Amino acid sequence: MHLPVTEYQGTSLGCQRPQLLPGVTTLKCEPPEPHQEVAQEVSGPAPQGPAPPQEENPRDQAAVPGFNSARSQTSVKTEEAAAQGLVPEQWPHLSLAQRNLCGNSAQEKVTNISLMPEEVVTKDGLFNTKQETSEEMERGAEVSGIPNRDWVPQAPCSTPVPAERTVAHLNTLKDRHPADLWARMHISSLEYAAGDITRKGRKKDKARVSELLQGLAFSGDSDVEEDDEPETQPAPKRPKVSSVPEKNWTKRDIKPNFPSWSALDSGLLNLKSEKLNPVELFELFFDDETFNLIVSETNNYASQKNVNLEVTVQEMRCVLGVLLLSGLVRRPKRGMYWEMSDADQNLVRDSIRRDRFELIFSYLHFADNSHLDQNDKFTKLRPLIKQMNKNFLLYAPLEEYYCFDKTMCECFDSDQFLNGKPIRIGYKVWCGTTAQGYLVWFEPYQEESTVMAGKDLDLGLGGNLVMNFADVLLERGHYPYHLCFDSFFTSVKLMSALKKKGVRATGTIRENRTEKCPLMSAEHMKKMQKGYFDFRVEENDEIILCHWHGDGIISLCSNAVGIEPVNEICCFADDKEIPQISQPSIVKLYDECREGVAKMEQIISKYRVRIRGKKWYSVLVSYMIDVAMSNAWHLHRACNPGASLELGDFRRDVAHFYLAHNANMSD
Repeated sequence: MHLPVTEYQGTSLGCQRPQLLPGVTTLKCEPPEPHQEVAQEVSGPAPQGPAPPQEENPRDQAAVPGFNSARSQTSVKTEEAAAQGLVPEQWPHLSLAQRNLCGNSAQEKVTNISLMPEEVVTKDGLFNTKQETSEEMERGAEVSGIPNRDWVPQAPCSTPVPAERTVAHLNTLKDRHPADLWARMHISSLEYAAGDITRKGRKKDKARVSELLQGLAFSGDSDVEEDDEPETQPAPKRPKVSSVPEKNWTKRDIKPNFPSWSALDSGLLNLKSEKLNPVELFELFFDDETFNLIVSETNNYASQKNVNLEVTVQEMRCVLGVLLLSGLVRRPKRGMYWEMSDADQNLVRDSIRRDRFELIFSYLHFADNSHLDQNDKFTKLRPLIKQMNKNFLLYAPLEEYYCFDKTMCECFDSDQFLNGKPIRIGYKVWCGTTAQGYLVWFEPYQEESTVMAGKDLDLGLGGNLVMNFADVLLERGHYPYHLCFDSFFTSVKLMSALKKKGVRATGTIRENRTEKCPLMSAEHMKKMQKGYFDFRVEENDEIILCHWHGDGIISLCSNAVGIEPVNEICCFADDKEIPQISQPSIVKLYDECREGVAKMEQIISKYRVRIRGKKWYSVLVSYMIDVAMSNAWHLHRACNPGASLELGDFRRDVAHFYLAHNANMSD
C-alpha cells in the first residue's frame, strides 16, 4: 500500500485525508459541483451505476470554497489491480489529472465507516486530523434533513480484497523495513500522486522523496520516523576537556625558593644626609615640573574660554597654601578666610586677594581639552596622576613588605559605594602602599573593560591590578618584594603568576577560588577548638592554602610563607581570654602587613583639604595634595626618627611658607 502526497493547483476538487484502521481502507472524493453530491456505500462487491443525487444546503455550499482551499489530497492504494474506473461521462468537467486519480482510485476496496485520527503528510508538514465517522454523519444528515457535505461518490470495485489481508500485508512490510526505508517506499512525491506508482517510478523519484522527508517533522505517534541519515543528525556532544591541568594538593608545609631580603635603601640614606625641611620634603612631589604643568594648562584653558588669566607659579603656590591651610583652620565658607582677623587669616589676606583666588581656582586645569582620550574617564587628570605616581615611586622607601587595597576619595555626588571604609561614598581608588602607609602607586577606579584592555583575562580585574603594581615595584629593581592583599584580589593563578615574576605574595582567599583544594570545610572547622588549622600545598607551583580557626574562620593563600614556625597567642571568646592558641606563620605575617592602606587613610583623615571647587575632579586634586603631604611626613619621620614634628605642625609650616614667601606685595 502506498500513501502519496498530492497537491492540485487551480482546481476545485477537494478530498479528505484518509485514516487507516485495521481491516478497512477508505477512499473519499468530492465532486466539483457545489449543488450536487453523490454518495454510495460499498461493502463486498460494488454495485453498478451511480448513486441518486442529493440536494445540498446553501450553508454547506458556502463552506465548500474554504474546504477546497486546503488543496491537498491523500489516497490509499492497494497492490491489487483490477476493475474498471469511472466512466468519463460521470464527471465531464474534470481535468485529466483528476480523472486519472478517480479512475485509479476505483480499483480500491472502499468502505464508508468510522475513521481514527492518523497522521497525514502534506507539503507544509505533518498534523493530526480527527474525523467523524461516515455512518454518524449519514445518520445526522438523515435526522436533520440536511445532506452531509462530507459525502463523496464511491467508486465501484470489481474485485473485493479482504481488509484483514491488506492490513496484515502492510504491517509485514512495515516490520520488515526500517523507518526511513518504510517512508521512502510508501510515501510518493507530488509528481506521481495522480497516476500509478510502480517500483520503477519510486526509484526515479528517490531524490524527490529524500527532499520531501528532510522538510517534514514527524511526531512521536507517526509510523514514519525521522530520517537517520548522518547529515541530518546533530553532532554528538563531546565532553569538555579543560586545558588547565588539575592541581595536585598534598598536606605538607611549603618549601619556598625565594632569595632572602638584603636590599639597602640608598635613597633614604641620601635624604637623611641632606636634612631637608618640611617644605623641601613636600616639594619632592609638588616640584617645579608639576607647578609648571598646572600653570601652563590653566592658562591654556582660560584662553580657550576667552579669559586673559596669566597666572604665574608664584600665584599658584599661594593658591596651594590656602588649600593646605583649609585643612588646619576650618571655616563654613571659603570667603571667611579673608574676613576673620587672626594670624592665619591675615596671612591669607596679605598673600592673595579673594577675587583673584576665586578666578584662578575656577579655571584650574591639568590637561589639554583638545587632546583628550575618550576611553579614559580621568583623562583630564591623567597628566597630574602620572606626574604624582612618578614622584611617589622615585622617593618611596625601599621596603620588603607592601600592601595593595582600595580606598575612597570623599565625594557625595558619586554613585560608587564601598562598605567597611571610613568614607563609603566617593571615588574608589586602588592603592599600593608600604607597610607603614607610604603611598607608592594609585589609580582611580574605572570600568572593568577599560582596565582589562590588553590584560590577562584569567586573573580578573583585581589580579591584573596587582600585577600592574608588581611591575611598578620591579622598575626600581628586581628584589623579592612581598605583597599582601585581601580576598578581592587573591587567587591561585595570581600567586603562580607573581611567583614567575619573582614576587612573593600572601592574601586571604575566597572559597570558590581554591581550585578544589581538599581543605576542611568552614562548617566543620567551627566545631573545632580555637587555634586549629588545616593546610595543603600544590605540588607543581608550590602554593599553600590554609584554614585557621581564630576569631573566625580565615582562609589564606601564599607562595612564600608556610605554617612553621607556629606561634602561641592569646585570644578572646565570649568575653573570656583563652591564653594559648596556635597561630601559623602565614597568619601572623598577613596581620602585620595588611594595614598599610588603613594607616594612610588614618593620616589623611586628620587634616583634609576643605575647599572644594565646582568641577567634578576637584576632590581628586585635593586627595592628591593630602597624599603628597602624608608621604612627605613619612619621609620626615624616617629622616628624623627622634625629633620629628607632628603632622599638624608639619602641614602648618608648609602652608605658612607658601603664603608668606609668595605674597604679591605690589598687589
